[in-house]
Amino acid sequence: MSTTRQDLRNLCRRRLGDTASPYSWSDLQLNQWINDAIAEHSIHFPRKLNETINCATDDRTYDLPANFMAAVSVEYPKGEDPPVYLSRRAHTHPNFWQTVGYYDIITRDDKTNVNELWISQGHHGSDGPTTGEDIEVIYTGEHDLLDDDADLYTVLDRHLELIVLFVRWTAYQELATEESSNPDPTSLQSGTLELNAYRAKREYRTKVRDWKAAESESATSTWHMDRFDHTY
Repeated sequence: MSTTRQDLRNLCRRRLGDTASPYSWSDLQLNQWINDAIAEHSIHFPRKLNETINCATDDRTYDLPANFMAAVSVEYPKGEDPPVYLSRRAHTHPNFWQTVGYYDIITRDDKTNVNELWISQGHHGSDGPTTGEDIEVIYTGEHDLLDDDADLYTVLDRHLELIVLFVRWTAYQELATEESSNPDPTSLQSGTLELNAYRAKREYRTKVRDWKAAESESATSTWHMDRFDHTY
């Protein structure tokens, strides 16, 4: 199913009971909350994507996609049978630059700079990769934010409920905040709105926890100890 921002906003309105004009919540508010929900969703359920990087001779530094969050695997050179995967090691490790088979991710805080992939050595112990080779990076990435009503939602359809629940929680919290800024001392409205917001938050958090438990992945991997590690 292809879900647009307009589809998602209409769904949120139905869940909020805000379907008749004049609306309680503007399109601008709901659009912002939808993007806030998507940004949070990327933390809990990031996209799993792949990127093919074309190598250049002796170049050990390569830009990663703008939505990159974390590496799942780095295959280099791409296309070997069986595949050859690099191990992550800090580029400050004494043997990083002199040993084949390692990579590191350099995270940039400045939004004008992208994260980088650093390679230790070339496939056959050369100073770096060579032109004609490729690196295949499987990574977790952020979901696309929606800037237009026709933009398609990249979150999985089965997670649509989580976006709606986040928007409902945010809307209830907005009502509670407005009431608390100018409370009526003769009314219990403020307490009721705070309770509704708390319940909406709890329902959202519970759903996130349940989905994460249902979709968690488990695996085992081999640990290779070098001379810098110790046993006790």
